[in-house]
Amino acid sequence: MVTLGDAAHSVADGLALGAALASSWRAGVATGLALLCHELPHALGDLAVLVQAGLSWQRALVLGLAGALPILPGIYIGLALGTATAARTWLGALATGLLLYLALCDMVPAMVAARDRQPWVLLALQSTGLLAGWGLLLLLALYEDSILR
Repeated sequence: MVTLGDAAHSVADGLALGAALASSWRAGVATGLALLCHELPHALGDLAVLVQAGLSWQRALVLGLAGALPILPGIYIGLALGTATAARTWLGALATGLLLYLALCDMVPAMVAARDRQPWVLLALQSTGLLAGWGLLLLLALYEDSILR
């Protein structure tokens, strides 16, 4: 299930990246950086979950790669459809909706279910992580035109 969920997630990431690259290379770089910041901890977390479930780290790595490979067809579809402005708008909305759905269905229940002896420290750490992520995305959106000039 982890690998199937990752595959669907990777297609959405690919659609977003392809549509951004079709728009401009700067938008593609900004989207790629945002996806890298998002996917690296996500992939490491999935690897940890699979190893914790009893798989060897080699098998978990192969399953992680299998879940990440569908990004390539997503990029190609995003590039092909992203040349039309209307299609790019719809692809952006679709990818955003899918990513928000996955994040909210995965992250929020895990944050609510987390228990600790010091709940205020846990809340502060979770809030700091969310605010840092949102801040990074805001900076990427604001300074997208000046990246790699």
